[in-house]
Amino acid sequence: MTVWRVCAYIIPMKYLTAKNIPMLAILVSGGLLCGAWFFQYGLGYPPCQMCYWQRHAHKAVLVIAVLAIGLSLIGKKYPRFFAMLIGLAFLVSLGLAFWHVGVEYKWWEGPKTCSGAGGLITDFDPSTLFDDPNKLRPPACTEAPWHFLGLSMAAWNAVISAFGAAMSFIGIKRND
Repeated sequence: MTVWRVCAYIIPMKYLTAKNIPMLAILVSGGLLCGAWFFQYGLGYPPCQMCYWQRHAHKAVLVIAVLAIGLSLIGKKYPRFFAMLIGLAFLVSLGLAFWHVGVEYKWWEGPKTCSGAGGLITDFDPSTLFDDPNKLRPPACTEAPWHFLGLSMAAWNAVISAFGAAMSFIGIKRND
């Protein structure tokens, strides 16, 4: 099955145009960020350093998409240019997520900043804030605290970022 058909099942092809990519990107990246915040603040799973990097890529997608929508509202329309930028930002997210998955599965080593102490946010005691600075460390990037259908959060980010990139590049090819 081709990427084109997978996207066609998820998003009707009539909506997959360069003009609509910014709004679709807001839904995808905004949804991923809201999900990450839910896991962090709602369920108590602190993000590791590489998780934060992946979030920054989705923030870039959101900034580019909002800029594209804002410019189109004042008559400056560059749909293919912004769809290309959004697709590239999704590829950055995909690359970071794939790197993180490789670190989780110990295919390669992660950066030195990823050797955290682990633990849930709920385990943190503010009264010991100045006792041991290591208690403030994020969890290690090698430990995936949550899996769904055998995939970690980083792996799901890779899958969804690949979908976002494919959606963007397909939108570029489609005439508005």
